[in-house]
Amino acid sequence: MNPLAPRRERLRAATIAEIKQAARDQAATGGVGAISLRGVAKAMGMAPSALYRYFDSHDVLVTELCADAFASLADALEAAYVSGQGVDHARRWLLLARAYRRWAHEHETEYILLFGPRATLDLDDKSGRCGAEMRRAVGVLFQCMITEIAEGVIDPSHLDAGLKPGLREGLAAWGVEEGAPISSAALAGCLIVWTQLHGFLSLELFGHLPPVLGDASDLYDQQMLDVIVRIGYREPIDLDVVTAPGPSLPSYL
Repeated sequence: MNPLAPRRERLRAATIAEIKQAARDQAATGGVGAISLRGVAKAMGMAPSALYRYFDSHDVLVTELCADAFASLADALEAAYVSGQGVDHARRWLLLARAYRRWAHEHETEYILLFGPRATLDLDDKSGRCGAEMRRAVGVLFQCMITEIAEGVIDPSHLDAGLKPGLREGLAAWGVEEGAPISSAALAGCLIVWTQLHGFLSLELFGHLPPVLGDASDLYDQQMLDVIVRIGYREPIDLDVVTAPGPSLPSYL
């Protein structure tokens, strides 16, 4: 908020920020289902009816929290993608994947909000700010695939033979919906990568990886490299170069 904005606007912005933080605190203890306008109002010392001056409903508040989370994730992914320009293709992908994992660890509440149980919220609604920020985050991953295919680094054509007609049709429709100018086989590759990445992160964040493994960083790196080979990565991978520590990463990454 511009410090020169009228006092009323600054106070409103500060109150909205406080409401959102109180709702995030609730989500941290019980997910989306734990967020209640009455609980937020109690935490802030406000009457529940007063919240409606800022958010029309529970779903509007949660949707704004999701929009903020997607925006934060998109910022992190865009920065990682830009930072990887000019490096080995596999390392560029790994830097992006590591940035995703780092964001998930540093924003666990937001990760659960976006990718945990949905409750009654429809995150498939692409309209509004939430949809725009979601597309921006996912768009970085699409752009990575589009670029690698265009440069001949990934050839996912071998996946096409395994696509049943209904799945191929659905993937093509999804590509049109997302504006992704790549084949159904390439879109299938995107989903393979997406499910591998989120499957790992969900198991890790929710404590379902074998504890005896300890730090999961090497396993994550290995799986993120294995999955691009599975979808058609064509260049040799020098593990020493590709998996070298990234700049300014927390110890768990």
